[in-house]
Amino acid sequence: MNTHPKHKAPADIAGVIEALSDIHVETQREEDLRAAFDRLFVWDETAVKPRYFTKGLETRGLAVVGDPGSGKTELISHFLENHERFHLGSDLEEAGCLHVTVPSPATLKSVGLEILKALGYSKMSERRERWAIWEMVKHRLSLLGVRVLWIDEAHDLYASGSAREQEDLLKTLKSLMQGEHAVVVVLSGTKPVAELLKTDGQVGRRFGKIHVPPVTVASDGEAVEGLLHAFCDRAGLDAQVDSDLIHCLIAAAQSQFGLVIEISIGAIEMALYDRSAKLSRQSFVDYWGMQEGCAIEDNVFWSNRFGEFQEVTTTAASNATKRRGRK
Repeated sequence: MNTHPKHKAPADIAGVIEALSDIHVETQREEDLRAAFDRLFVWDETAVKPRYFTKGLETRGLAVVGDPGSGKTELISHFLENHERFHLGSDLEEAGCLHVTVPSPATLKSVGLEILKALGYSKMSERRERWAIWEMVKHRLSLLGVRVLWIDEAHDLYASGSAREQEDLLKTLKSLMQGEHAVVVVLSGTKPVAELLKTDGQVGRRFGKIHVPPVTVASDGEAVEGLLHAFCDRAGLDAQVDSDLIHCLIAAAQSQFGLVIEISIGAIEMALYDRSAKLSRQSFVDYWGMQEGCAIEDNVFWSNRFGEFQEVTTTAASNATKRRGRK
């Protein structure tokens, strides 16, 4: 194994990996999100307000759906952090938007309490009725000028709730999008989010849907290869990449863009710790073996059986989704 002439200390390697992890890779998904999101608002030079539909009676929402590892959360987070009129992560009154993740257990009451906590109000007792909790949610959203409520991991509400709980949730979301101080609701999660919206046609029609597409070798192989070269340039490594490695990478990532990036950065980290001057297939073999704890013959980067591997993981993911949907 070659030794990199500028071998990095552990602290330096950590800095490189952190810098790579902070890079946001622009794709067509950003354009799709912006086109769907911006049409939900009325814009002028000084302010932005939710656009009212149905003769001025209600706003609309947006559902962003994709498989685990597709990068949904990072996509929306980066979009709202860098939007010209919204500033996720800033003071609430300046941000104009709020991000909450569905807690466990996932119930209508627990989500309401989580939103209140994010709004700086933690005085509400868990013993209070759901309607009282959500009335306070609406009041606090209006008081703080929140115009976008983003509920992440929303599929957990579909998986854990009864039919009655799901019905009540949809009615609650609908009420948030009605009235003088209505907000735009953004839901993100896996496929059960779309299934949840299908259970009530009236509510479902109030949400635009964006499906985050899978990565394929045919449509994205060159872009993935370019990404690896760009990452290696940042890390000071030579990229030894061929088409078979790209096939293996996309198969290991189950065709999900977020996982492609995660695995790539993990392999780069292995190369740096191994004092290698290059990112090679061996770096991916080492990372995947450590990550998955699999025998060498089951390591997709070593065996090159990427077609077989992708078929198995896709079937397993599909079965897991079906099991969650039956709960």
